[in-house]
Amino acid sequence: MKDDAEEENDRDELEGDGELLFAVKAAQQSLPEGTGPNVWEVLAFVEGMAPFIDKETLIKLKCASCDHYAPAFFSGEEEFGVVEPRAYCHSKRQPLHHLSLFTIAKCPEHSREEQEQLMDLANSVVEEDLRPALADKKLYDRNAFASYDVDYRTISKRNMACIFFGHRDEGEFVESGIRVCILRRLDPGFGEDTAKIRAVQTYGRPVMVVMAARQIRRQMDIDEVFEGIAEKREMDIVYL
Repeated sequence: MKDDAEEENDRDELEGDGELLFAVKAAQQSLPEGTGPNVWEVLAFVEGMAPFIDKETLIKLKCASCDHYAPAFFSGEEEFGVVEPRAYCHSKRQPLHHLSLFTIAKCPEHSREEQEQLMDLANSVVEEDLRPALADKKLYDRNAFASYDVDYRTISKRNMACIFFGHRDEGEFVESGIRVCILRRLDPGFGEDTAKIRAVQTYGRPVMVVMAARQIRRQMDIDEVFEGIAEKREMDIVYL
């Protein structure tokens, strides 16, 4: 006897392996007479690709680069505790393993516009705000026993854009332990700190999440800089 988990896995495998092929065969059998050759060519192409396309592949190709994708899902619309480390679609408000291959394949919600806007905002913060304000500041590297000019690196992560503080050492970027993430949508990746972010977030405004030890922030005297950026760019701010 198979348990519920094994039966669910069997259904997932059947869906991934046979759902697309079954649909193509059904379409081929139902095409009316006089259908143009291009349609048959398209169906033949899809039939040939069917054994190599499953939900996992589609998620990697489409969902992982979608503005609505998150690599975890919430237990409910207003509950932000992570229940399972599964892929979740914010647009459809469902975990992806509940959606069929076709629902994912035909979904038009795959723009990365929001993520690109966050990266543009992060880069603008670096070049227009941080570099001028911290031009005379130094970062101390305990490993090298030396102080360095502050440099920055911006990275796109899930549904946020992160600014890493650090310095250059022989062309390599060395992180300093200060990170600022800008986001518009809460993500369970922050774990218990999600509640702190939610407490300061205003609907529709981006949030600047500052992750740095209080001692480092005090040594560099940079909280005033962060507060000024948040006010200027109409962002909420929280320190973790």
